[in-house]
Amino acid sequence: MLAISLKFPAKRFHATPWGRQVNEGAVEWPPSPWRLLRALVATWHHKFPDVPEIAIRELVERLAPPPRFVLPHASQGHTRHYMPLVNDDRTKVFDTFIAVDPDDAVVAIWPDVSLTDEQRQLLGQLLRAMTYFGRAESWVCGQLLDDAPGASDAEPIELGESVTDGRELIRTLVPVLADEHVEWFTHTREQHRQRKLSEQIAAATAKGKPVDKLKLSKKDEQAIDDSLPATLFDALHADTAELRKAGWNQPPGTRWINYARPANSFAPQLRPRRRNRRTDNLPTVARFAVCGSVRPLLTDSIIIGEQVRRVVMGCSKKVNADSNAAPVFSGKHEDGSPLAAGHRHGHFLCEAAGGDGRISHVTVFAPVGFDTSDERAFTRLAQSGVWGRDGYELQLVLLGVGRAADFGGLNEKAGQSKLLATARVWESRTPFVLTRHLTRKGMPCAEAIATEPKLLGELIEAVRFELAQREPFKVFSVPDALSVRDTPSVVIEPLLDRQHAGTDLGGHFTSWVKFRRERLTGGGSQAGSSGFGFRLTFSKEVTGPIALGYGCHFGLGSFVAVR
Repeated sequence: MLAISLKFPAKRFHATPWGRQVNEGAVEWPPSPWRLLRALVATWHHKFPDVPEIAIRELVERLAPPPRFVLPHASQGHTRHYMPLVNDDRTKVFDTFIAVDPDDAVVAIWPDVSLTDEQRQLLGQLLRAMTYFGRAESWVCGQLLDDAPGASDAEPIELGESVTDGRELIRTLVPVLADEHVEWFTHTREQHRQRKLSEQIAAATAKGKPVDKLKLSKKDEQAIDDSLPATLFDALHADTAELRKAGWNQPPGTRWINYARPANSFAPQLRPRRRNRRTDNLPTVARFAVCGSVRPLLTDSIIIGEQVRRVVMGCSKKVNADSNAAPVFSGKHEDGSPLAAGHRHGHFLCEAAGGDGRISHVTVFAPVGFDTSDERAFTRLAQSGVWGRDGYELQLVLLGVGRAADFGGLNEKAGQSKLLATARVWESRTPFVLTRHLTRKGMPCAEAIATEPKLLGELIEAVRFELAQREPFKVFSVPDALSVRDTPSVVIEPLLDRQHAGTDLGGHFTSWVKFRRERLTGGGSQAGSSGFGFRLTFSKEVTGPIALGYGCHFGLGSFVAVR
């Protein structure tokens, strides 16, 4: 028994079957044994020219029988791009490939083949030295296996043999055996001789010359011998372009056979998402700098936060090769049900630290933490950028992934984030929008709430309720009047007068009315669209971010630390 494995670290296998055009979108699967032998011979020429030719001849003859294959889960994909031609012309190429996991291997098994120790050593060297298999972009890592894995997925089928349900036939090019090639060479050589002799007889007859003693010259005999590979090893050296030019309908030394493979070889496979747990704490913050010809104002926080979430969810799907984004971004389980309460999934918070009132940073915060696949999604987000619905074209530069303490501070000129600082006093930076209605019908204005103690108390309790839903602020949710000794508390002061019902943007006071306070898409509990601001004073220092109320996952209801 002999088995080898082939892994594709670039996650793609490019190989157009013989007789098919590249734009047809066809890919060999499983890879043809003919292609495998040619790759071994090519590796020998390029990497081991000192190995005797007789050794590689004997090796390929031993590998000529069609193997069985164990196929990993795969899917089909393609790209469409333009290729340059002469005279500054170009042509559109439809490039199809098989997508596989880099840790999964294609395993070829020869149940009845055994090699000597020297042949096994040579085959192992060739496999380890092979850099690509198929097209040049199909990087490969080959390995000689000591044992074969379980049952094979693709097996050669004799002509006329039927296949069981759930399997399909695939036409595959394989080399002929050494003895069969000798018979083919003798028969084909005689056919070429007779064809050439018939051409000469026809030419002589047309000229009225005798044809009784006409025979092929030594030059003609030699030309026929040179055009045909005498052995399987010689056939493996045939150039594809020359074969097509000479009119060969298939490479010499080959034959077509059918392989039976699973009919669902490329069917979507749902895998449970596994978060990569670490021994240390997972990072909870990803911080981006925002670049663009026209950066939006902080008043558009909810719009930009929503767009960033949309793009990073698409990046997460591509990273995980899944139709569902990671729950840390979507806020939903794979079955579509929402995550447990606690607001532990992603918050997409905007900052304006440049002094002009325009968004300078985007911070993604999730108490549940980000695993390695989430971090790769952030990298793709930085590469793709964000295209807003209002014409914004923003590039995000990933500054780092870590904890709030790594980025927080009050010195924005030094690159610190007031959203992630540690302080006792916090003030609203974007408007807080209620998720629960007050007892009075309709949404009373800020002036009315300020003059009615009952409504003012309900507004304060609405903020306290929001704090109670979040770690680690729920310990501060006990009303001040009920606080006991050593119990941390928070004083919630509404900022309702016109001089304080807003924030400073670019040196100008901007009221909450100027902020967008509704999402473009999606739902969420919202009790009106009025915005409110607050000052929170905790009994001890707390670390941000703090985002409360409707739209808090998209930039509304955020607070910044103050001295």
